[in-house]
Amino acid sequence: MSHLDPAAVRLLDENAETRRDAVEAVDASVLAGRHALRQALLTDEDAEVRASAARRLGEARDERFAPALLEALGDPMSSVRDRAWRALARLGTRELLPHASRALREEPVWWVRRAAIRAAGSVAGTGALELLLEALEDPFWRVRNAAVQALVWLGEADALVRERVRAAAEGSRHGAVKAAAVYLGGVWGAAPSSPGGELPPPSEPALVGEGSLDNEDPAVVTTRLERMPASDVPMSDLVRWLGDPHEPLRVLARRRLRERGEPEALRLAMRWLDEPRVPHAADEVRSLLERFDLDDVALASRILDEPPRAGSVGWAARVAARRAHPELLERVRVLAQHPESAVRRAALSGLVHDPESRARVLAALDDPEEAVRAAVLSAWESRPVSPEAVEAYARALAAFAPRARTLRERRAVAEAAAFLEDEALLARASEDVDPSVRAVALAALAEKGVLSETELRAAAGHEDPWIRAAVLDTDSARAACTSDPDPSVRRVAMGLLVSRRHELSLAESRAAGLTGASSPDPWIRARAAGLLEPEGEREELSALLRLSLDTSPMVRAAAASVLEECETLEARLSELLHGPARERDGDVRVSAYTWLLQRADGPAFERLCAALRDVSEPARVVSHLEAMTLVFPDELFTGAPDIERRRPTRSQRAKPSPRTQPEPPSHTSRRPLGQTGLSVSPLVLSGAHGLSAGSLAEAHEAGVNAFFWEPRYTELTRFLRSGRSQRDGLVVVAGTYHSGAEAIRRDVQAALRLLRTDRLDVFLLFWVRSRERLDAENFEALEALRAEGKVRAFGFSTHYRDIALEALGQKPWPVVMTRHSAAHPGAEAALFPEALVRGTGVLTFTATCYGRLLRPAPGESPDLALPSAVDCYRYSLSQPGVAASLSAPRNHRELRQNLEVLERPWMMPDVLAAMRAHGERVRASNQRFNSLVRQAPGGTRDTFLALLDEDEPGPGAGKMRGSS
Repeated sequence: MSHLDPAAVRLLDENAETRRDAVEAVDASVLAGRHALRQALLTDEDAEVRASAARRLGEARDERFAPALLEALGDPMSSVRDRAWRALARLGTRELLPHASRALREEPVWWVRRAAIRAAGSVAGTGALELLLEALEDPFWRVRNAAVQALVWLGEADALVRERVRAAAEGSRHGAVKAAAVYLGGVWGAAPSSPGGELPPPSEPALVGEGSLDNEDPAVVTTRLERMPASDVPMSDLVRWLGDPHEPLRVLARRRLRERGEPEALRLAMRWLDEPRVPHAADEVRSLLERFDLDDVALASRILDEPPRAGSVGWAARVAARRAHPELLERVRVLAQHPESAVRRAALSGLVHDPESRARVLAALDDPEEAVRAAVLSAWESRPVSPEAVEAYARALAAFAPRARTLRERRAVAEAAAFLEDEALLARASEDVDPSVRAVALAALAEKGVLSETELRAAAGHEDPWIRAAVLDTDSARAACTSDPDPSVRRVAMGLLVSRRHELSLAESRAAGLTGASSPDPWIRARAAGLLEPEGEREELSALLRLSLDTSPMVRAAAASVLEECETLEARLSELLHGPARERDGDVRVSAYTWLLQRADGPAFERLCAALRDVSEPARVVSHLEAMTLVFPDELFTGAPDIERRRPTRSQRAKPSPRTQPEPPSHTSRRPLGQTGLSVSPLVLSGAHGLSAGSLAEAHEAGVNAFFWEPRYTELTRFLRSGRSQRDGLVVVAGTYHSGAEAIRRDVQAALRLLRTDRLDVFLLFWVRSRERLDAENFEALEALRAEGKVRAFGFSTHYRDIALEALGQKPWPVVMTRHSAAHPGAEAALFPEALVRGTGVLTFTATCYGRLLRPAPGESPDLALPSAVDCYRYSLSQPGVAASLSAPRNHRELRQNLEVLERPWMMPDVLAAMRAHGERVRASNQRFNSLVRQAPGGTRDTFLALLDEDEPGPGAGKMRGSS
């Protein structure tokens, strides 16, 4: 039996946690390990496993796996798509460019778009220039920043890039493009002029007075909206808030729109269906449409009367198909020929569900746009419901074969050829460059028996497991079960033998079962049990008895099922235990006695007594028999005092030593959190990046006692609930994004339930952006919760120092958490001294200035020594009044580095000046970046206004925009 990587076997385990550990342990230095990772990437049910597999394939740098990573760009989970982009960048796969262009327009998750932009820039260089320029219009500043960073790098050495950026800015109506060009010009050393006219002023916190719904803080807006009737709120505002990052505001806006019940509001809201790049907006609209009491046919008809917009057309097309409405369907069929590809694709998304439109749908295979053809492929991949439809699709795909270009198209053609049993088309597909296409074709050809011996041998010896698995037959499967280096092929082989058991002789079935019974893969051992006969050869019974003791519940259950069906089992077991050729193996004897004595009745007791009186039984078997005496009724031992004396008693049972909780570590570096009575470690560890419970426990053992928690931090929640956390010694910082007494109390109660505790240590108003959020109502609500013992201390978190300073002057806030670093030193002059005087505990965050302090600032010498993250934390912790700094390591390596802060949580005086000077240079660059890139036009509001501006002038447009 050839060697299998144990981690590759565990990568097929039923338990997701086991697979998550296994994906990190697979040996990716060998080809078999990389194939196992590919299988996990494309087939595993767990997104974390798939994402880790993508990362590891990128680290392996084997270009043969680029097609699998390109396919993973369509994964339903954003974490997997993000890792796939990063891996493709590592591989230098230029084929990612068209995918990046599509992602820039359609990817709904900003950090995945950012990964796509970075990958395109790193792989294609100036070949991605137009894509990078297009990315400057993205609604999210971090995506624009990725494009700016790539353009900085490209433009430093290429005057043509600099000229193209300037020309793009002059020709663009988008303020973000113009602002980015000014920023880039400054970085490149050009005159900081504004190309193409004046730039819009940067946005500032909108700190408005009472009576207005608008407020920089969405929690305040939500509270105001809750207290207003739906009819008093402008419809356009409600629709705009469907795309707000603040979930409570989105949900409330959707509810208010339902309360208004106006179809006009739906038509306006459906604009969001055309802008997938704004998170949540399209999903909120779909949810609104599902719950809105409306005449969907009338609304669909009205939509189809208007100039077509892809998102609305898609919804109307699905209504037409669902209602089988002839008139609407005919109008949608016309739109399937529209000049805009997005409209054609939207129309097809409904027509694929209409049998009468099948010819029109299949004709779209000749569409010049891949995205339109993909709508047909999606219908084929989900398999049409009727046999007639399947055959029609298959024949259309066969006719389309000469024009199939993408991997997805070629694989669909191969599947169609297999359905049609088209040998000529299958033969061509069997020579495809991609193994997934070849595997489909080879499997069909092998099933038909038309492959030559040479072809079969070549496929059976191929390096790719998909190819080897495709040509397995009964003969080759018997060898593959034990010799193939890929565990998935072994599984396919065993599954084939089990399904064709009727074709095997008794000897062949026995041989396959016996070899499978010793497999390192429990899945194969379980299936092997089904090939064994307890009434057959003695070695089959022995193998089943061993399997019934297996460590895997699946294997034990499979073996038990076979043994229980054997009508002569007792006789076979007695023969095995006491016959002339009695079994010597201790494990088999233990299992045999377990089955023989399982009824615990009189005859079984006689067998037990005889076995215990047999001095030839091995010690392990005797010990097992003595333990089995406990399952027999007490009255049976009356006539067997010698056996009664051998029954284990309570005093004989090993008593587990009481577990003593280790003393919590004593660390002199802990600091008082103002006058709250709490002491915290210099680092407050955040669970934002999903550090494992083991990493969190290691941090605690190193001296971290403070943790920043939100409900979505599942690993941190698990750690805080576990005994490893020693909960009494911890300080948990939690909070709310809401405003208003009722909402705050609701979030405190929810946190108490999730953490399974009766008191929170520190509870903050998160991300405060306006003065109104810190009003008397919210302060008194938190003070009441403290008086009730539900929170020990409370406070707020904000980026705005002026708001924090004003709040401390008005109310005795116990804790404030604020942004601070060497590049954000403003708090040092006023806020920290004021907090120190008032006894307010101070927590800081963004000590590395989002990583910018770890990189050279413009104009700095490349030889200048740069600070580490540990230096950045120490700088913030060296300020008088600062109790602790928030740390959010992305992995265990970063965690271990950051824990160095605990040994010395202050910066040496001789390096403070250099740190401040570096911070000033980063700050100067950062301020320019903020005004020209981060705060340039974009975001939900500007994107929504752009959607409205796309309207053609016409009746009702003005009313729709300003209706209330």
